[in-house]
Amino acid sequence: MFAAFMLALAIPGASVAAETPYTLPHSVEQVVHAEGGEAYRILIAWPDAPPPPAGYPVLYVLDGEDHFAIAALTARRLARAGGRSGVMDGIVVGIAAGPLQRRVRDYTPVTPGWTIPATMPASGLRTGGAEAFLDLLERQVQPLVRQRWRVDRSRETLLGHSFGGLLALHAALTRPAMVDGVVAVSPSLWFGDGLIMREAAAAKGTPPILIAESDTAAAAPAALARSLDPGANDGRARFLPLPGQSHGTTMLAAMAPAIHFAFAGPGR
Repeated sequence: MFAAFMLALAIPGASVAAETPYTLPHSVEQVVHAEGGEAYRILIAWPDAPPPPAGYPVLYVLDGEDHFAIAALTARRLARAGGRSGVMDGIVVGIAAGPLQRRVRDYTPVTPGWTIPATMPASGLRTGGAEAFLDLLERQVQPLVRQRWRVDRSRETLLGHSFGGLLALHAALTRPAMVDGVVAVSPSLWFGDGLIMREAAAAKGTPPILIAESDTAAAAPAALARSLDPGANDGRARFLPLPGQSHGTTMLAAMAPAIHFAFAGPGR
């Protein structure tokens, strides 16, 4: 069939069906605006199956322009496997970060007297906008999803990579009621000279946390997970090593475990 198609292309005057963009079924893009007027693209994919009585679980994915499609398709593939995967249907929501300058600002907490060193990524860019961005998620994005779909409000998870992982951990440690779990992949724990470790030490309680990192950079994330769950038996925090991965590939390697963390079926 493929050979015939290519042959048709090579024949002068052969007609080929008009091309159309690929679209993800059962998905939509909406726009919300921050208080200052900045527009944020919100990408939402929902299951074909009706929601369970308690509603769909929801996975909010940072850097949505990069990770939304693979998260949505992975979630659907695992849900189709049903009992073999242990994953149920859920809603995937991607929040597009936009330009690098905005991403760095939005995904980093305030650090008085500290700036990103010249040797580190994003040096020279403005930081400290995490609270305003989390307000946007909490006051606009979550209500938008809850209004249109039946959502299980006890099963909302936030997933982020790199600076997004930093933000996800910051949300879990400082706004534990905002989401019911976070997945932080290769989080930028160097930011703020140990800011997240200090927040972890001061936290009074957190939702379940999954931290994933490559085996070559595992020391700090593994130590953070141990500090959050010193007994290693209450499920409060867990570290997932990703052997053979680099910073640029850890998100892909962690996607299926993240989906299972967010959308695990009953009894899993």
